[in-house]
Amino acid sequence: MQHADVAIVGAGVIGCAIAYHVARVTRLRVVVLERGTPGCEASGAAAGVLAFASGQARRGALFDLRRRSAGLFPELVAALEEETGLALEYRRTGLLMLACSDAEAAALADLVCHRTAQGLRCEMLDSAAAVRALEPAVGPTARAGALFHDDHAINSERLVTALAAAAQRRGVEFHSSTPVRGVCHGADAVQLDCGGTPFEAGTVVIAAGAWSAQPLAMHPIKIPVRPARGEMASVDCDPLPMQRTIAAGDGYLVPRSNGEVLIGSTTAFVGFDKRVTATGVSALLARAAAMVPAVGRATVRRTWAGLRPCPTIRRPIIAPLPGLERVILATGHHRNGILLAPVTAQMVGEMITGSPPSVPLRPFSYRKH
Repeated sequence: MQHADVAIVGAGVIGCAIAYHVARVTRLRVVVLERGTPGCEASGAAAGVLAFASGQARRGALFDLRRRSAGLFPELVAALEEETGLALEYRRTGLLMLACSDAEAAALADLVCHRTAQGLRCEMLDSAAAVRALEPAVGPTARAGALFHDDHAINSERLVTALAAAAQRRGVEFHSSTPVRGVCHGADAVQLDCGGTPFEAGTVVIAAGAWSAQPLAMHPIKIPVRPARGEMASVDCDPLPMQRTIAAGDGYLVPRSNGEVLIGSTTAFVGFDKRVTATGVSALLARAAAMVPAVGRATVRRTWAGLRPCPTIRRPIIAPLPGLERVILATGHHRNGILLAPVTAQMVGEMITGSPPSVPLRPFSYRKH
């Protein structure tokens, strides 16, 4: 039996962020148990768009959580880059949202007005000429646009790598290829069945994304999360045709420093099926070409898909489980896993240490439906 103060199930961006945060603020012994390798699922498949201001949610607990977490990134990125020497490609050039009809332009202008009243930095570009003055490669379908300065982007693969490396430097133990098959409350600790060497910990954090229900299958607890497949593609563009993330509707283009442009994304509820489909890729490429024609003419570099943990209660669950109070659930982040990682780590760290919560917990408490 191996012992730890805190065992984290899942080494995606949420699990790695929690491990790093707890290692920074405590001297607890932390282990991370991962069925594959760090970042091998949804976190590694993400585009790394850190957007909240350009979203349609005008207010509410989830909007406030996104905004708070976005504000934690500058300090987190600086610390990780100093500790690991990795460049995380944190882009602060903003997000350009396109409007392709008069109705979309009017809605965008209203959103800009609302965000400005909330103290966020954004500006309306009320003509196609104004849009192309900012990003000349934007296609002719754009009639107007808005620049949201507070929406940033990061290289999600590098972020997970840096979080894991920095956590390990602070003493966190990572166990890859270690699926957790069951969790059981003991007299003084939580026992984890890993099929080989068993573990026990004072606190267990389930941060296994779309797979978060599996370690708890033996309990009469319904985890309100289902997998949502998101297909992605990328193309080679040298030189890059844009300087910032460009979005229209549910589509977006994210430039990377290596000359790659990421194209996202689709959503399909097909269980744990991660296949990339011709229909999905063709839709992505057509949408990309409409936004920035140069992307449509570029060579496809790769295609992939990830399974996002979609909550059926419309919000992530960041809370102890009823009847299993030493087990904390941190899942259901859906499209916001990368963005919400810093604040989720802070919230879970406060639960572990018994510190006063810096964020209202009730909106993210466990609910079956």
